[in-house]
Amino acid sequence: MILFFMDRYLKSSEASKLLGISSSSLWELKSTKVLEAGKHWIYVTGKPRSNVLFNIDKIRQWQIDMTKYIENPEKDIEA
Repeated sequence: MILFFMDRYLKSSEASKLLGISSSSLWELKSTKVLEAGKHWIYVTGKPRSNVLFNIDKIRQWQIDMTKYIENPEKDIEA
């Protein structure tokens, strides 16, 4: 059996619950371009006025990476 994993894209209300942050914080991260278009979020129809879905797997990894950096910034500089 072949298994493959796809990224999970969810609406902001669903994503915020799974990620443990408020929906408004999620939108703030998007609007300030902390979250990258095409990586952390997408337009559903590919057009700017369409709904947005958030990639919870990529955002969770961003949370992990930021936590590591905050706790040990020197390690990232040396790498």
